[in-house]
Amino acid sequence: MKVQLDENLPPALARALNALVAVDDYEVVHAGDYARGAPDIELFRRAIESGVRVHITADHHHRRPAEREEIAKLGLTVFVLASGWDTMGHYEKAARLIEYWPKIMTMVEIVAPGSIFRVPHGRNRPLEPIKRR
Repeated sequence: MKVQLDENLPPALARALNALVAVDDYEVVHAGDYARGAPDIELFRRAIESGVRVHITADHHHRRPAEREEIAKLGLTVFVLASGWDTMGHYEKAARLIEYWPKIMTMVEIVAPGSIFRVPHGRNRPLEPIKRR
């Protein structure tokens, strides 16, 4: 399964995660590698066209109705890093994302494509579904 990190996350994080999760047949790419500066809706479309099924971001896409609709229409599953992640250093952010990785991948397998979840910044907390308005 192909997972994309948004441009608001470091490319090095995508490369590090890719090296770790490749053993389980996951691929992690960075949005900046092929859609640098694209508006979010265009980014989502390009992601799906390139085989991405999961988008991880620090943006809050669930707040804009047009983006929520496009996420649902395309069947992209999105994980939004909750506020608090932005206060972490890059090592802590990488460690926490690795910690949450199994929960994220399990959720992808059991929910309908087009779902959006918040990933809490606290440790050992459940992923929170973001309801469509």
